[in-house]
Amino acid sequence: MNREMRLQLISELITEQEVKTQEELQQLLYESGLSVTQATISRDIRSLQLIKVPSKDGTPKYSFKVDQEHLNSEKLRHKFRDALVSMEVINYFIIIKTLPGHAHSFGALLDSMELDGKAGTVCGNDTCLIICRSPRDSLKLKQQLELLKK
Repeated sequence: MNREMRLQLISELITEQEVKTQEELQQLLYESGLSVTQATISRDIRSLQLIKVPSKDGTPKYSFKVDQEHLNSEKLRHKFRDALVSMEVINYFIIIKTLPGHAHSFGALLDSMELDGKAGTVCGNDTCLIICRSPRDSLKLKQQLELLKK
């Protein structure tokens, strides 16, 4: 089996099951008729850009980075529902007003997401400032965030 086929098999295993360790992945590959070393599995995990996310029982499992992006979007959606006071665009900036104590969690979620036009965030106690690359980017990003609110 060539590398591409092995990576495809690993992707299928990760998607279909909760794989929590490299040893578990190695065993699943072996059961599928493929004997690989731990070093090969480690390289494959890096190549597929797998990350660890909480499983249903709270223990870490392997997942794709895309899943993490979706998870962060869901967390941000809940944050908007629970703690957003207002959102306003001023030139290069989006100013998010939150309930006291929530701005940093907004900033952390926004920083973890790949959002077009976002340069970074600066947060205080109840205000999160998103710095955008252009005034046009700030308007587009605000529209994206407005969709998450719903």
